[in-house]
Amino acid sequence: KDGQNVLTEALGVKDKISGEAITTDTLFGLGGISALFANILIAKKNAEYAEMDEDTTLRNLFGNNKLFEKSKLRSRYATSLDVMAHRLGFKNTPYLFLDDTVTRGDPVIQRISSMKPRGRFRDSFYYNELMYSILTTIGERLGRDSWENLVKNEIYTPLGMAKSKFFTTLDPSTVDIARAYKEDDGSLFPVPFEFLKKWSSLCSTTCVLSSANDMSKFMNYLLGNGSIPGTNDVLLAKKIHRDLFDAYNRLQDPSIEDYFLTIRGVPVSRTHFAYAMGIKRGMYNNERILETADDMHGYNTLMTLFPDRNLGIFIAMTGEDKKDLFRTALSSYISDLYLDKEPWLNSSLLCTFPEPFMKGPDPDTPKVHPVVPLGRLPTDFTGTYTNDIYGKMEIIDKSGVLEAKYGYATFDLQREETTSLKFNMFPTGLIRHMFSVDDLRFREMKNSTYIEAFTVDKFDDAKFERVQPVTNTTTTTTTEKPAGGIAIPL
Repeated sequence: KDGQNVLTEALGVKDKISGEAITTDTLFGLGGISALFANILIAKKNAEYAEMDEDTTLRNLFGNNKLFEKSKLRSRYATSLDVMAHRLGFKNTPYLFLDDTVTRGDPVIQRISSMKPRGRFRDSFYYNELMYSILTTIGERLGRDSWENLVKNEIYTPLGMAKSKFFTTLDPSTVDIARAYKEDDGSLFPVPFEFLKKWSSLCSTTCVLSSANDMSKFMNYLLGNGSIPGTNDVLLAKKIHRDLFDAYNRLQDPSIEDYFLTIRGVPVSRTHFAYAMGIKRGMYNNERILETADDMHGYNTLMTLFPDRNLGIFIAMTGEDKKDLFRTALSSYISDLYLDKEPWLNSSLLCTFPEPFMKGPDPDTPKVHPVVPLGRLPTDFTGTYTNDIYGKMEIIDKSGVLEAKYGYATFDLQREETTSLKFNMFPTGLIRHMFSVDDLRFREMKNSTYIEAFTVDKFDDAKFERVQPVTNTTTTTTTEKPAGGIAIPL
């Protein structure tokens, strides 16, 4: 508040085994808040070149006129700002983070190029984490260094964020870090750091770790005018800094309004109506807010800025916080106190919210999955299957049990009680407890029992087609998709 750190609290333990208390320097995964670091880095690197800004087209940045094969409009006109504000209209595809062949640069760009837009260009909001990885590549090519080194040198160090790290380069045994816990079937399970390192490899919306003390420094900068607090040094020019928080996309039916509108029974409304560069614009208690929240595999964060009142609030926790309810309610209570407004919440209501104002979200009910015989030979299903966007998935026979292998992820397949070839996908190995059970449906060739493909519900119902065994040694020529090119300047 007003440039001063007025409240910092650390509650709870780092993990359930050691019971060691967390501190205000303990690191938490920020998830989607990482996007702000990505956008600041791009703005900072753009400012070094007179001919570049957030409106520079991606085709010029990458030297590629066919970045989006299913949309000539986007291939010609899309910019980094369209990525930052989620204006491209592509549905989110987070399961691509499970494929460790989707790396920075050309590999991720080639997968994105096959995507078909669902919304209108610059007139729809489709949050897409993978699309943000374009910014990782742009930042690295402009800065001629790794994204992690650039963020550390260009943002962490100038702002004094000495404790902040990245999952991609983290050695958890050497730092003060809270272990993430994910709920599965009513119990909490520790999230492997190895999984988080792989999941966050593309960085722009996933890989930043920070603490309460470091985030107070970050918020103090965001609430300013682009200068580094306490100095005359400029991180971003005033206009470029201000532009980060302008409205670039409209939000329709934001999820926060399910529980925080007066028409739903609460005394004070909280709304989000527009999206800036990695953060939402809204109102709370007749005050303008900038807000971003995320849940990333057991890490739950929320950051709220009141730009007109020079107030910033950051909350991080492990475990589960459905619908962001506890974090948002707690942020509301704290802001009322520091803005000299009558709080409408108290300790009892914070623990029961949204009750008694309205019914809360229904608890998850574990499903029963009876064991059903496969009914066919495992070899009827085994093989390699491919999809233009998601790449390769293998179905293998593991001692009579079908297993799906996708990147570093594995799933046991268990047939459902149905006449169709529908299977449940149970996450195993490194991703066990990280995801809910998914559905996979095999498809037979017309007028045949030969299985030619399958679809996966949570993979955007993507169709994976079976790869036919090679029957001869004839050499064939394949045409590769256009590469990502090299960003300006050469």
